[in-house]
Amino acid sequence: MIDLRKILENVPEKPGVYLFKKNEKVLYVGKAINLKNRLSSYLSDKSQKVIELIEKSNSIDYIITDDEKSALLLELSLIRKYDPPYNIKLKGEPYPYIAITKEEFPRIEITRNTKEQNKIYFGPYVNPSFPRKLISITREIFKIRNCNLRLPSEKKHKLCIEYHIGRCSGPCAKIISKEEYNKSVSLAIELLKGNTESIEKYLREEIESSVKELKFEKAIKLRDGLRAILEISNTNGIWTDGSEDRDFIGYAISNKYTSISKIIWRNGRVIGKEEYIITSSLDNHIEKFILTHYENALLNFRSLVIDYEFSEEFLNDFKNLISSRINRDIIIRKPNSEEMKTYRIAMENAEENLKRYVNSLSKKQEHPSIEELKKLLKLEKVERIEAIDISHYYGEGKVGSVVVFINGRPQKREYRRYKIKNLKDRKIDDYKSIEEVVRRRIRRLLEENKDLPDLILIDGGIGQLNSALKVIREFNLSIRAIALAKRYEEIVLENGKVISLPVHSLALRLIQHIRNEAHRFALQYQRKLREKLPKTSILDTIPGISERKKLELIRYFGSIEKIRKASIEELKKVPGIGEKLARKIHLYLKV
Repeated sequence: MIDLRKILENVPEKPGVYLFKKNEKVLYVGKAINLKNRLSSYLSDKSQKVIELIEKSNSIDYIITDDEKSALLLELSLIRKYDPPYNIKLKGEPYPYIAITKEEFPRIEITRNTKEQNKIYFGPYVNPSFPRKLISITREIFKIRNCNLRLPSEKKHKLCIEYHIGRCSGPCAKIISKEEYNKSVSLAIELLKGNTESIEKYLREEIESSVKELKFEKAIKLRDGLRAILEISNTNGIWTDGSEDRDFIGYAISNKYTSISKIIWRNGRVIGKEEYIITSSLDNHIEKFILTHYENALLNFRSLVIDYEFSEEFLNDFKNLISSRINRDIIIRKPNSEEMKTYRIAMENAEENLKRYVNSLSKKQEHPSIEELKKLLKLEKVERIEAIDISHYYGEGKVGSVVVFINGRPQKREYRRYKIKNLKDRKIDDYKSIEEVVRRRIRRLLEENKDLPDLILIDGGIGQLNSALKVIREFNLSIRAIALAKRYEEIVLENGKVISLPVHSLALRLIQHIRNEAHRFALQYQRKLREKLPKTSILDTIPGISERKKLELIRYFGSIEKIRKASIEELKKVPGIGEKLARKIHLYLKV
């Protein structure tokens, strides 16, 4: 029987999947938005099923994911793999997918069967109506066939209704070339993967071209398609491609300990995790681990994905090892952009594995990321870190946030929010906003005689950091401050020096987590205020502009100030804004 209270001491407050086990047998698989909270709920659940499950289990494992949707996908994969007795049996694929076939003239379809290897799958989609809407939009824009004809064929087929209503480009009648058709398929795949930025650009160019050629009906259809894409751009499913099985190797290093997390990807999805701790302080221990591990591990995959600089000697040794065991190569490579989401899961699980191991050695031992951060900044103490972030809605409704972490862990009761007061105009000035928040925060801590931070983390570059340092000097304090620049995720020091840390750095991952938490907290507050307030945008004073048109204007120009400066011709380029409305907007904003 497991001691759930003891296990909960090390469980993170992150999304993921948990597994109740008896020895190596999986009894139950569940998902959670917050693993710690979900597993804590089992302490108060007195149902017979839960009591029996806890009594039969002798361990709990968990895999961290980056969001709830990833946790759902992983839960489904693990249930299919292990068939746990305490889970409700799944009958086939419970959720629909969109599939594009790997033919010379690919077709698109909705399916619940993902076992066929000659297709690329997108999903699953929890809402069954969503893939129908998405496939309809995709076919309207890119005109991909959905018929079962075997193409190419010598026979020239008669055009069907799908062509005449504009949902197919007629490859069966040889109206479109293979190259042109597959270019449309490639764009459709990008859309279904969720890479909408390039599609939006393509559609805007097509709309502009259609208007110039006086093809207004085509422009209207493209505009409607663009609007639909803007609505769904953040709600796509996860792309899965069963063409290549992979092992993702994540790692975390702290002094003499290295944690390895192997995420196993088979048939287009994550199906499991293996974790290891290396206590050797020898050089190249990651290389030695891989060689030792794959001497006996299953080699039923094509690529080993890891962000690590290997020596030529190791690469030769690995190649020889694989060739001695199987009659094909296994490629070692770094993650590409489409794999980064899964690779981040591997790295985060490795970090959590290392934390658990260090905690098991000594409760008093310092958090490994804090240990690394102290060395990096040459500080004796980095116990209390406070991060500051500014959020606004296109220059309006500016707010600030402060989040507090002690020994690498969030202290949510100490989080604070601030409405920015000292802005006399609508100009976006993050520097002044940061000054205000830092000043108000330090003044309050001094007045209430509370602990000051050992380190202040600012989201931004040297300009934002200098704003915070200006206030710290006003109070004549010795608080250290750094900034984390988003573009390259580089640390900026007080003297302007920029430090780039490797992806496996625990210090980097900690400050990224703290920065993201500050951003989330500020954004949450900003949205809350926006919901409560009446409409205050100057766009609301212009008659004839719907909410959708306001959103299109903001998306296109980026801020109210840029809309003010736009000419009538520039305003007309926005989808849905005609000559009459463009003149009206221009007139109202120039008054």
